[in-house]
Amino acid sequence: MRVLEDTNDHRSFALPGSSPHYGPDKVVSVEQIDLDLTIDLDGERLDGTCTTTVRALDENVERLALDAVDLVILGVERGGAPQRFVRRNEKLEIEFSTPIRPGELATFDVRYRCSKPRHGLFFVKPTPAHPAKVVHAWTQSQDENARYWFPCLDYPHEKQPTSATIRVPKGHFALSNGALIERVDEGDRTIFRYRQDVPHSTYLMTMVAGTFAEVAQGVAGAGNVPVFYYVLPGREADGERAFGNTPRMIALFEERTGAPYPYARYSQIAVGDFIFGGMENTSATTQTDRTLHDATAHLDFSSDPLVSHELAHQWFGDLITCRDWSHAWLNEGFATFFEAIWRESDQGYDEYLYDIFECVSAYREEDADRYRRPIVCNTYRDPIEIFDRHLYQKGAAVLHMLRGELGDARFWRSIRHYVEHNSQQSVETIDFIRAIEDATGRNLRAFFDQWVFSGGHPELEVALTWDETRKVATLTADQKQPIDANRPPYRFDVNVGFVAQPPANVARDAGSGPLAGERRIRVAIARERETIAIPLESEPKLVRFDPGAFSLANVTYKLGADFAATVLRRDPDVVARIRAARELAKDGTHVAVDALSNAFADEPFWGVLAESAATIGTTRAPWARGLLIGALEHAHPKVRRAVAAALGNFRHAAVAEALVPVAQNDSSYFVRSAALEALGKTRDARAFDVLAAVAKERTWNSTVEAGAIRGLAELADSRALALALDAAGPRNDEGLRRAAADAIARIGQAVEEQRTRAVSALEELLDDPSFLVQLAALRAAESLGDARLLPSLDRLAQTAFDGRTRRDALEAAIRVREAAKVPAQVRGMRTDIDELREDQRKLQEKIEALARS
Repeated sequence: MRVLEDTNDHRSFALPGSSPHYGPDKVVSVEQIDLDLTIDLDGERLDGTCTTTVRALDENVERLALDAVDLVILGVERGGAPQRFVRRNEKLEIEFSTPIRPGELATFDVRYRCSKPRHGLFFVKPTPAHPAKVVHAWTQSQDENARYWFPCLDYPHEKQPTSATIRVPKGHFALSNGALIERVDEGDRTIFRYRQDVPHSTYLMTMVAGTFAEVAQGVAGAGNVPVFYYVLPGREADGERAFGNTPRMIALFEERTGAPYPYARYSQIAVGDFIFGGMENTSATTQTDRTLHDATAHLDFSSDPLVSHELAHQWFGDLITCRDWSHAWLNEGFATFFEAIWRESDQGYDEYLYDIFECVSAYREEDADRYRRPIVCNTYRDPIEIFDRHLYQKGAAVLHMLRGELGDARFWRSIRHYVEHNSQQSVETIDFIRAIEDATGRNLRAFFDQWVFSGGHPELEVALTWDETRKVATLTADQKQPIDANRPPYRFDVNVGFVAQPPANVARDAGSGPLAGERRIRVAIARERETIAIPLESEPKLVRFDPGAFSLANVTYKLGADFAATVLRRDPDVVARIRAARELAKDGTHVAVDALSNAFADEPFWGVLAESAATIGTTRAPWARGLLIGALEHAHPKVRRAVAAALGNFRHAAVAEALVPVAQNDSSYFVRSAALEALGKTRDARAFDVLAAVAKERTWNSTVEAGAIRGLAELADSRALALALDAAGPRNDEGLRRAAADAIARIGQAVEEQRTRAVSALEELLDDPSFLVQLAALRAAESLGDARLLPSLDRLAQTAFDGRTRRDALEAAIRVREAAKVPAQVRGMRTDIDELREDQRKLQEKIEALARS
């Protein structure tokens, strides 16, 4: 087993105040929860009765403590008789007049009120800044926020059937978990009654209320499950673009898991101001309304990743639930992997493999820039802290590795066995390991120790030489990450293939299997340097390392331009072609440049060209500039987007000349956005006027104007701050305001005389009522690195309601202190850092004046 934290080279995941977390003791088993709720949308109030049935376990239960935060408890009754209770430390402690005997069932009612809640229950209503907002309300219970809207045992290992009776103003709609049993008008209210018979955790319970349009999508799956989506009136067409593939996804996931969709119906409801992308409430997913999109966005934007992710949770997370948050990758890693499985089914293997490649890239970025941790980790301040790229993207990548390790037949047999034998259960990672053992006979505990219970991944450099005299190909694989007594080399196996006569053209969606005539061997990587000599009849023309990119290693090719050019042209593996393009871009010889140029004419998969463009741009070479300018006319919008972004590496008039019409007129929102930001990076004289004009446009989710604001931030022009401040105003869309927060920080860094104004603006945005804007402001504060922001960051790190805000604020404060060299024990101190900067500026002016003279 590898060490848990590579602290010599990476930041620790555990922040000050973190501690190991374990599940709570259980004195009862919850058998049923029934909610009776009356919602006052205008008054932002919920009146409820929570009826809970419990079974005592192995001893008499005289007192029971429920999680209950900010709830006004009006009374507790058991069998009609009042029970004594007390509120203490965010708990509702009930003292039963008659103890519950072991094995005995007991039912009690808690009458309560929730008014203007801080968390868990959110009310959306018109504001002076946004008077057109439609009134509605929604709950968000993950990770442990159900306690903010009803009293319960709020931990994932407790699962029970539930029901909900919800009273809303007549004409409004209400959604909860399970089957809709009744919808009836009663006076000036409409009553909705739902029943969820399959046990589920409290964090998966939901309530949404408001004026929503209902769209029935028919039935899906083996059980002819009714499928619905709900949107605010007028968004029905956008909803179809977002949710239209849901019935096909249900059928696919049933086939892959071997288990029918487990609930009475499936609903998705899009709400405003949502603080996540989506939430997999059992049978009734809540989605952000930002995923609803128009026809123009649909050219190169899809809601399918979000929709498939939340749907996959109905099996992985809802039907099978992590027993403890430290094992939440069994929820999130699986759901992220099934995003890729849907993409494979819908668009082909190339799209699947690129999806996994993107997962690995996202995880590695967090590992390099933020911290390193094991996937299974129980040391944190708040459970939400572990819902990161290690949990989601690395978790998905590990499942892809398992797919390669076991092969498709055994892998899917293991998944089906895991689902069948753990249905309706709470699980830990060992349950998945045992399912694999039972289904295949394979003992993969060493695999899980290395990739799940330990942090990190290998940095692998792969090279090849050919000895014509001996007819031997020699492959070397060097692990470049730090290796010592505490950090031994990683151990894993990869396939390597040698092809004497590769196909004339790359094969689409060929999978990871061998090509015709390919000699494939299995290579064990276990030492810092592995050298493998392979006798062959003739020099191979194509070398295939790890087809399918199953290894989590960050692989860099050192094959030489000729071999790399052949890989780029003829290897059916999209990740291999990306790696080859990266080697060729660094090489820069005529062979390399010709191979890359030909790829933009012949490469069949957009993802290879997008990654190639990004790498080519980093060279900043004249040949790269010309190649990318020509590629701006590529037919695929995602290629044009990547090319436009890559051109931001060049401060050249020809680049600006090429970007201006794309920034103004491309058919894709995202291409325009990338071109606008890149245009700002050129710092061309034409850029400010173009960017300032586009910043006033209003497009879907502010995609285009946000790009203009980011471009303005790159100009190092003092005039840009006024436009960024205007974009940050409360009347604008969240997408634009988030971009503006980042722009304010960038301008403050680049234009010293605007720094104080930037600090003031960010101080205000750090307390913005929009959660997503606040998170963007935290990232911007960290980027600006100004010590004057520390009092606000320290306050949020301690007092913010959301655990993500607390963690981001604390991380930002740590990095700001490091940048400004402010002692950690200093709190709220105004430093003389501005005076020091002014002295430095004056000194630099004197040096430059002397140099000119």
